[in-house]
Amino acid sequence: MNSTQLIPFLNEFNAVYNQEEAALPYHINVIDELHADENAHSRIFSKLLGYKENGKYPILEKFLNEVCRFNLTIEKPDIRKVDSCGRIDIPIFDTSYVVVIENKVTNKAQDQNKSTGGQLARYIETMVNDYGRKEDAIYVIYMPKYTRDPSDESWINKNNHSYKKAFEQRFRSISYRDCIYPWIKNELLPVIDTKDIDTKDKDTKGSFLRSAIEQYIDHLEGLFSLRKIDEKMNKNLQDYLKETWKINDEYPIEASAILGAKERELTNILNQVHLLQSTYNKQFITKAFDQWKTALQHDYPSHEVVGDAFNLNSYIINIGLSFQIQQQSFVALIECNDWNKPNLYIGIGRHFVSPKKHDPSPALQTILENHKLEKPEDYWYGWHYTSLDEAYEQLTRLIDAIIETIEI
Repeated sequence: MNSTQLIPFLNEFNAVYNQEEAALPYHINVIDELHADENAHSRIFSKLLGYKENGKYPILEKFLNEVCRFNLTIEKPDIRKVDSCGRIDIPIFDTSYVVVIENKVTNKAQDQNKSTGGQLARYIETMVNDYGRKEDAIYVIYMPKYTRDPSDESWINKNNHSYKKAFEQRFRSISYRDCIYPWIKNELLPVIDTKDIDTKDKDTKGSFLRSAIEQYIDHLEGLFSLRKIDEKMNKNLQDYLKETWKINDEYPIEASAILGAKERELTNILNQVHLLQSTYNKQFITKAFDQWKTALQHDYPSHEVVGDAFNLNSYIINIGLSFQIQQQSFVALIECNDWNKPNLYIGIGRHFVSPKKHDPSPALQTILENHKLEKPEDYWYGWHYTSLDEAYEQLTRLIDAIIETIEI
């Protein structure tokens, strides 16, 4: 499909799609309306996995051992906060093992392979180096939108060592479309309030769990155009494709070959669209940080502005001020580690001012608690997510609280 064919095809297909979509009956889903991203999906999924009754975790056990086909004993699972432990989407610690879940449900974020190593390699080494877990007790679950494996590069660390072969038996790629959605709908939902998942109080806890799962199923069906109300629209759109590409139902082998070729063509186009979009997203984020830098210099002229724009780490940009409280140096920062989402957060860290973290002083601990800065990690005393609209205002409130503490 060359460029002269592509534009008319997309315009015609979009016209048919808009016409069919306008004819759909009224439908509302809360998750749809909130425009759930990968972090939201991870929060929902981790909440389901964390369901506990009578001292057991039936959903977690079913997922790990029936869906992923690991043979793990659930003893004292600790499902950490989403995007913690070195930015792992869902980290699950248990007595004798740890599970690392990487969520790719939106199919937008590429594997974040950096100069410090591939994404999965970094997560594995975080568990070994920062949490003292043995490599052979780490399990990795990769959850893409459609069936696929992570790139080979994501397994390679900064020393060019690949973990891929070592994790053959402790790795699963479990797609949302082909594994997770069918499991939740056909295996999980039907056993709510049965002996498999006994909610004990069916009028309260059971109804909330069932309602949440039903909403999530409906959202996933919308994500994959699988709702019953979509059936007529899907048929008409498919008829349009068959007519446009001259596909004959009587020749399924040839039809599959044509569709495969078209899929590759469209995938190549989408790859370039995503790359171009990522370029502009990075430019946009860089401009925002430049503006925040100028604002900090204007608003706090007596304090040192610190930050880095993708030099120390090709995926990270940050800006903030350095301070000292009780002879301890630290920084208050806005940081972004994924310009495509964008993934923005503010907090207090040791960046640029200290080779290691100090034990937080009482004054610093009070600031962390008052501003709900949690999830301490190697570089951070505490942080929380923010947005482009709120980032600078939240940072200035944090800085003002720090200055007030220093001046007392």
